[in-house]
Amino acid sequence: MTVTDIARLVFKERDSDSIVQDARYAIEVESYSPSYAVLRVSGDLDMSSRTALTHNLARLTASGADVLIDLSAVSFMYSGAVSAVITSALASDSSVRVFAPTRPARMVIESLGAAALLVDHLPSPAVPR
Repeated sequence: MTVTDIARLVFKERDSDSIVQDARYAIEVESYSPSYAVLRVSGDLDMSSRTALTHNLARLTASGADVLIDLSAVSFMYSGAVSAVITSALASDSSVRVFAPTRPARMVIESLGAAALLVDHLPSPAVPR
């Protein structure tokens, strides 16, 4: 059983507007405060995922929230999905960053010149931003 299979089982039990699921991917929003949210993405981010990814990013950044995108469970990432993340980061006054990308996701992000969006570690709460 893969991480994606487990995520599908977990997401299937939940009923929320903040979860988008498809046979190939899942997107979950965790809002910790009005100014901070984590967008957890899992599975294959192919062409069919771009609309849902764009919608969730637009909704979060429009609210003024800083967004951390967790790609630790992504098995494939289409360049159009990365483009949606880049566009959101450039168009937003909020911070849009990518945390824990898998190797396939990191390779596409870096090949599109967006390595600056990657956060390789989270700062300690005691250290100011």
